[in-house]
Amino acid sequence: MNSISLSSRDTPADDLALALSACRDEVLDQWTRRVTAEVQAATALGKPILVDTLPVLFADIAEALRADKKRDIATSGTNLAWLHGRARANMTEYGPQDLIRELQIFRDVLFTVVKRKGLHLRKRDAEVIGHSIEDATRESVVGYNAANKEVNEAFITSLSHDLRNPLHVVSASAQLIQMTSSDPKASALAKHIVEKVREADAMIQTLLDAAVLKARMNLKLRLVQFDMMALVEEVCADIPVEGQRVEVSGEQFSGYWCRTSMKRVIENLTSNAQKYGDTSQPIRLAVHCVDDRMLLSVHNEGKPIPEAEVRGLFTMFQRIEDVDIKGWGLGLPFVQNVVESHGGSVVVDSAEGRGTTFTISVPIDARPYVSRQAT
Repeated sequence: MNSISLSSRDTPADDLALALSACRDEVLDQWTRRVTAEVQAATALGKPILVDTLPVLFADIAEALRADKKRDIATSGTNLAWLHGRARANMTEYGPQDLIRELQIFRDVLFTVVKRKGLHLRKRDAEVIGHSIEDATRESVVGYNAANKEVNEAFITSLSHDLRNPLHVVSASAQLIQMTSSDPKASALAKHIVEKVREADAMIQTLLDAAVLKARMNLKLRLVQFDMMALVEEVCADIPVEGQRVEVSGEQFSGYWCRTSMKRVIENLTSNAQKYGDTSQPIRLAVHCVDDRMLLSVHNEGKPIPEAEVRGLFTMFQRIEDVDIKGWGLGLPFVQNVVESHGGSVVVDSAEGRGTTFTISVPIDARPYVSRQAT
């Protein structure tokens, strides 16, 4: 395609747009060479996949330069860049840095070709091109991240479903043996199987929690009014404490929270108190209302958490190093996510002589602090 050379400093906008369009093939050819040389993930891609939506982006940039200004910048009114990012996530080995780099190269090549052709860009023209590519880069990364998030969610959900189906069959079969067998040993073994299946199911739920935490996704909270003390007593009645005492104190009052997620918070904190505390001493839970906030504390006696490890307690996959307890280290990050999603905080206090206390503080009415998406 023949190029158009413009030298007038008062070039009409439509002529500039036409002249830029005439440079498309040259820009894309130079861009292709540079990208395959500078972006490792692009070297194995065929040109149709590599070029993807860039010809359309180029045309939209030229249209944004026209006098009628049907679009302010190339990305106005289109999801083109977002789809480009999704395609890179789904069809290539690109990382987000590769996606950003290829669009930076596109910008550099475009301006280089424009300069070499002698096309005069007014300040407004250069800003339109620059802002168009900057916005395309940002939208592409959003699309890239959205695609990866969907893949991760689909994988975890599918895996959890596939794992739970056979577990439910095993659990149902073991319970049937418990009810029908006259052999005490068989009944005891069946009971053990049911318990282990329950543990495995809890680990699968932890996988789902890990997906939520890793992606920093908003929790889906369903806020209802309920009595927090009643919930604490319900959790303590359900948790097997194997002889260890559990003491509950405080006051009864109602608030607006997500009952399901708050129940799991209490379960996590109480379970940790069992695992890491002195089993000869009681676990103490307390519920109080202070300045329109609900304070819930879970305390256990025993060896304190090393001071150097306190800050890392709420980091995924981090565990107390000198305690031989199995698990993935996701419970406390989940607790923190739930509490912060309610507009609250969770504090840990641990030292020799005073044991370990986790205290969560959330508004009595969390509705104003929960995003619309979460509710």
